[in-house]
Amino acid sequence: MKIMVVMGEYPPEEAERRRQATIRCASPGTEIHFSVIRGTFFAHHNSQATALAAAPLVGEAAKKAEAEGFEAVVPFGTLDVGVEIARNLVRIPVVGAGQSVLHLGAQLSDRLGVISYEDKSVPFVRKNMRVWGVDRFVISMRSINVPLQDSTKQRAAMHDRFLEVARRSVDEDGAEVIVPMGVTMVPVHYSAAEFSAELGVPVLDALATSIQTAEIMVRMGTTHSTRTYPRIGA
Repeated sequence: MKIMVVMGEYPPEEAERRRQATIRCASPGTEIHFSVIRGTFFAHHNSQATALAAAPLVGEAAKKAEAEGFEAVVPFGTLDVGVEIARNLVRIPVVGAGQSVLHLGAQLSDRLGVISYEDKSVPFVRKNMRVWGVDRFVISMRSINVPLQDSTKQRAAMHDRFLEVARRSVDEDGAEVIVPMGVTMVPVHYSAAEFSAELGVPVLDALATSIQTAEIMVRMGTTHSTRTYPRIGA
């Protein structure tokens, strides 16, 4: 099985860190390849504007991946950049990490606590959750307020802030599952399992969920409905 992961631009060491984390999410026998689009979320930008601008680039990458024989496409990150447009351009599965992990969470509990990088990203995440139909399951949204580009040099602070914020989500808000909406938190720097052991509730891995959801769809031979996503130009 061959899956194409579409990534934005990162500094070389950061890009490699994310590639290795992605590869570790795949099952034996699954080949992970990477397509890099021009655009980056690894900076102080308006995430919604950046996502909207990058969406057509993800669509083009998906078309190229399908033409080259890839069996699924996964845009990197929980903003699900370009997922909707790509699903109208190709017949292979296009799987968003944000959508897939929140739907997984909704199968585990109806009280999800979402953790983001910064407060400024919350409105866009909230919009996406409404579109994905999972907003009624999310009872808490908190931020660690560690900027993405500072994640490596503030790795220890990110760990401590995540546990602090997640505990408040559990103890004060009543969350029963924690969903990190940022794959740099989990699994690039820390594993879901280690945070779960500390917190005593499930912590989900959006990157692993997206890769393994794509694998399931390929193995089942299923993809998005053509009624929902009529192919452009067909």
